Amino acid sequence: MAFTSAPTGDLPDLHLLRLTLTDDRGQTLSRNTYWRCRTPEALRALNQVQQAKLPVSLTRVSRDGDRRTATATVHNRGSMVAAMVRLSLLQEDGARVLPTLYDDNYLWLLPGETHTVTLSWPGSALPSGRPKLRAEGYNTPPVTVRG
Repeated sequence: MAFTSAPTGDLPDLHLLRLTLTDDRGQTLSRNTYWRCRTPEALRALNQVQQAKLPVSLTRVSRDGDRRTATATVHNRGSMVAAMVRLSLLQEDGARVLPTLYDDNYLWLLPGETHTVTLSWPGSALPSGRPKLRAEGYNTPPVTVRG
């Protein structure tokens, strides 16, 4: 372990900890967010976490040989953290497009935060060429949009 971060007395029993690793130019290399609690009982507060509002968009599909690429943008409009937001690229019938590569997933979005994710997949995995994107999280209702 490189360091420790003990909770200070002014933090609630259940709180978030975000660790960000940046390079010498200030570019984010890695960002991880954790629920942290003082006692196991404090985790019960997760059952009362308010719903977050998540507008989602998916850009047009671009082609690079047999690969297809699109960009998803997820924005947390709510006043609560959006926890563990999972993106899934879908076919017309709702089945997942496999294999799809995501440059990030299982997102944690603080209130007002926006995150962009690049997706790519083999063109043959989505013959219709008309993707849908579903975003759903621990405290977010599922949202599906068309590309």
